[in-house]
Amino acid sequence: MTLRQEAQEEKEKLKHMSWKDRIWYIWEYYKFHMLLAFIAMVILWVIGTSLYRQSFTTRLSMAVINDRSGGNSSTEPLMAGLREALDCRKKDIIEINEGLFLDTNEETMSQYSYASMAKIAALVSGGMLDIMIADEATIRHYETLDAYLDLSELLPKELCSQLEDQFLYTTTTDGEKIPAAVSLEKSSLKDDTGIIMEPPYLAVISNTQHKEDILGAISYLFRSLEP
Repeated sequence: MTLRQEAQEEKEKLKHMSWKDRIWYIWEYYKFHMLLAFIAMVILWVIGTSLYRQSFTTRLSMAVINDRSGGNSSTEPLMAGLREALDCRKKDIIEINEGLFLDTNEETMSQYSYASMAKIAALVSGGMLDIMIADEATIRHYETLDAYLDLSELLPKELCSQLEDQFLYTTTTDGEKIPAAVSLEKSSLKDDTGIIMEPPYLAVISNTQHKEDILGAISYLFRSLEP
């Protein structure tokens, strides 16, 4: 029997069945085929999604830790401004990880703090975090891990000179003091987002691969200082 004849025979069988019997018959005799078809569709979807994601480029990844605005802040204006400042195209990605809270006091640390700490660690170890915006306690929590770049080596001399009195110095494992973070009190962060910290600091993660875009982001935040 040819495939066409078999299909015609199945069609004739179904024609004389009630809808309930048709559903039972199709499920009983073709459920394995349907399962294989479903698995094949899922595999194709996963492969397609993976290939599509590979066509995107992450330009910058940020983490905002301990925002005290009570949910009244929004990073959308910052995101839009950074995309324009960095000349991002449609498939360029800027990631801003929000809602992270870290209590550096181990005696009072909550499960949410542990979860936030785990996420930060995963982002850093995976090379998926470039900039950390956090309060001083959080910045100092990671200083013993040599987590930050020396801003005096990263920033252009003119901008470094302008921000010198805003630096937060930390000590490396070699005992060297470096400007690891810069206060954002004089930046546009609060006006752009409504984020509240006392004060917010920006630090650059040491294993970043996006130094050019980081400089663009810092320049954007301190654009009011430009002559």
